[in-house]
Amino acid sequence: MPDKTVTTAEFLRHFGRYHDEARRAPLTLTKHGRPSLVVLSADTFRQLTEQADPRRAFAAGETPPDLALRILGELDRQSAEHGSD
Repeated sequence: MPDKTVTTAEFLRHFGRYHDEARRAPLTLTKHGRPSLVVLSADTFRQLTEQADPRRAFAAGETPPDLALRILGELDRQSAEHGSD
């Protein structure tokens, strides 16, 4: 579902209504016809900021189990692919 877009002026005029809408789905505010800000719920913001950075390097034993399984699966796939050459 695409974000709803409203002007900043409209957002300010009807803050209560758009506040409630932004709690359900992100709301893009525009200024001079261009996207300027995105308003989203505190829960959505928390989920976005708590996600691990996929570029993070892990020390031995620190790799989260789901990531370790994906890595091992990819290594197995590549090994099988190159083993049949």
